[in-house]
Amino acid sequence: MFDFSFGELALIGAVALVVLGPERLPKVARTVGDWLGKAQRYVSQVKADINREMELAELKKLQEEARAAAQSVQSAVQGFESDVRKAASELGTAVGPPGEATAEAAAEATAIGDYSWEGTGESWQSQRFERRYKPGPSVDELAEEIARLKRQLAMPDAYAASRRKYAPRARVNRPRIRR
Repeated sequence: MFDFSFGELALIGAVALVVLGPERLPKVARTVGDWLGKAQRYVSQVKADINREMELAELKKLQEEARAAAQSVQSAVQGFESDVRKAASELGTAVGPPGEATAEAAAEATAIGDYSWEGTGESWQSQRFERRYKPGPSVDELAEEIARLKRQLAMPDAYAASRRKYAPRARVNRPRIRR
């Protein structure tokens, strides 16, 4: 940061030791270290604030560009709609908003009384699908079956615990490795 060499730092330390003495030097060094830490934190906070403001300015600029692009697209869409309406009026058919055609078809369908799809002529039918899998036994049923097989084979319930007859061999002569 300040670009001091080791010799210059040693000279500053020797002068501080002579001027301040060995009793007050640690306290002064701690205080100077605290001040330097506060200064570094302040500088980093100011840098972060400046970067945040620059990013905010860039985002505002991008937002304005996006608004301008959206307005140009909207004007192009409106021009296209007017061209389509003009062409439709020349052909002699009226083109309205998308909801009008479906509203007319829905009115005709309710008048007829069926709920068929538009133009297909098929009515809706409820379908029932078969199961793709067959459920197996539950956990309780499996546990009961295992208990029944154990009784049939006359196996003790605590078979795994009674397997070892003797205590494990003591490790008296082995050296311990501590990490």
